[in-house]
Amino acid sequence: MCFVSEEYVYFKLTENVEVLRLLDYETKYFEALWEIPEGVVYNSYIVRSSSGVVLVDTWRIGYGDKLVGVLDKLGVLSELTHIITHHLEPDHSGALAELVEAKPGITIIGHPLSSKLIEAHYGIKVNFKPVRDGEEVKIGNLHFTFHHTPWLHWPETIVSYLHEDKVLFTCDVFGSYGVYREKLLSELSGGERARYFNLARKYFANVVGHYRDFVLRSLGKLLELVRKSEYVAPAHGLVLETRDAAYMAELYEKWAKSTGSRILIVYNSMYGFVEKAVNKLAETLKSKGYTVSTYAFTWNRRPLISEIIGDAVEASVLVLGVSTYENKIFPIIEYTTRLLVHKTGCKKTIILGTYGWGGKVSELKTMLESLGCREVYYYEATPSQLQDLIKDIEKVIA
Repeated sequence: MCFVSEEYVYFKLTENVEVLRLLDYETKYFEALWEIPEGVVYNSYIVRSSSGVVLVDTWRIGYGDKLVGVLDKLGVLSELTHIITHHLEPDHSGALAELVEAKPGITIIGHPLSSKLIEAHYGIKVNFKPVRDGEEVKIGNLHFTFHHTPWLHWPETIVSYLHEDKVLFTCDVFGSYGVYREKLLSELSGGERARYFNLARKYFANVVGHYRDFVLRSLGKLLELVRKSEYVAPAHGLVLETRDAAYMAELYEKWAKSTGSRILIVYNSMYGFVEKAVNKLAETLKSKGYTVSTYAFTWNRRPLISEIIGDAVEASVLVLGVSTYENKIFPIIEYTTRLLVHKTGCKKTIILGTYGWGGKVSELKTMLESLGCREVYYYEATPSQLQDLIKDIEKVIA
């Protein structure tokens, strides 16, 4: 049983679980912040019990009527008795108001905090069942166990495990950007599989990265659940089988600890002076065996900040090439640097600054130190002197 359209994908996953996936090509800036030309999907799961249908998460806000219509077309709406909401972010709870209107009295299951958030976001009162950490709930012939995983990435995030089908529903956890019509991650191979994990890393860094300490606190619980599951079903991306889910959990630990060895270079260059020095530095580092990623803001290039953040979780050193602009730090470098620290933490940072008639790039070092970064090295020179600093910078990186 499978249906694919331009708007959504529907297929059977297990005996009792079906996937209803919204394909979103319209969102260009996830959370109105992160550039995602690759698009994104929203997975809602239909779980059929002997006493009725349970809907696990919904679609994003703005698609509520569409979801109600599709559920009705599939013959599911009339049988719907429960909705599980893993957290109240509107890309997963955005159809609650329409579903409650279509099915008055339906039971909403979620974290104890979610009841207030439903009323705060949608102005509706619902028949709400709060669940404790580790609580088991029986619905018809099926048994769900709920586990609290706070701040992954909302305060009331939970995951749920369906015992009979051995499916772990994780919402944002282990999700990925990208629009996919495949059922399982295991269907991808070669470059497409590598691309999927790159987009998962980008998603992790953009969405979950600030809460990396909470990731590490919940990882043991999540890994234990993954090992007893046959399928891990996130709200974004593809369904993962046990092996892929365990590998994703390993990557989460790596990304949360930011233990990579990559050197990340981010710079602006208005007239080519900073670029010339940075290119020389990058070539020197690559010749010595370092993995280097370079992102340039210039007169004819503008990288995606979402991808810079994604690369940063595998970087141990950050090099910032920055010009003085109107006697201040170049604005987009200041903005990007703040996001890098917020989402991926402090790293060994080297600032390579340039000025003509007045230098203020030292303010970037002060800003980083105010954000808690302690290992910050600062070099500033006129354009003609920049390349003379390369050997000094090499020593710091080594």
